[in-house]
Amino acid sequence: MATKKSSWPLYEVFLERVIRIDAVQRHRAAAVTDDERTAQFFDAGRRPGSFGDFKWSLDSPAADDWGPLAPSTGEKPAPMSPAMQQAWDAVVAAWRTFIAELASGELIASGVHPASGVRSEIDPAEWTRTGLVLDVRNGDLIEGLYDRPYGKHTVRWSTIVLRAAVQERKLGTIDWDAEWNEDVARREKGQLPNKRGYLRELETRIQERYGVFSVDGGDLRRFRAALYRGDVVRPRKK
Repeated sequence: MATKKSSWPLYEVFLERVIRIDAVQRHRAAAVTDDERTAQFFDAGRRPGSFGDFKWSLDSPAADDWGPLAPSTGEKPAPMSPAMQQAWDAVVAAWRTFIAELASGELIASGVHPASGVRSEIDPAEWTRTGLVLDVRNGDLIEGLYDRPYGKHTVRWSTIVLRAAVQERKLGTIDWDAEWNEDVARREKGQLPNKRGYLRELETRIQERYGVFSVDGGDLRRFRAALYRGDVVRPRKK
């Protein structure tokens, strides 16, 4: 999502963040032989197995060969190869992070509501519901597909697109955590100025970055003392 485009189809973001990552693709050569279905997993995000599809459970992605429908014969699916199991474990971890970012609002989703036909933002709480399935290829959020595979299921949102949340900071609000992390990194590299000169440098930098005219001297001195003392945690007012 590192271009000027404001919104991306869900499928593109899914592939970028869940499938086409090094933690998954590094196992491709060992996992893929002449099995076209396995290749589709690494290329297109099709769930593994003979009956795998593009519908991923938000609760716990099923890794079995049969997908949501168990075969009538009761036949057990063949186990994954060690390489495929490692790739799948990496995908599941990335998938859970992906859904967590939607639930926390770090990623903003919008979709077409089937009743109104209007595109709207999807409340982050929607991604914390149980029993939902995401058709990643079509961008549809579906309810009732796995627990009622032969019965009714409902598309809650369709044609979903995603964008990154823009964190807007009010002018004059100082991000002390960001300043601390930056200068701890400088300290580890031996790039801090002498202790006396640092106080003025910090004050000037904060004024320019956050649009403030003055900074509390006590905050500055506490910050400097902890930084030059070697503390790993930023000091806070008591």
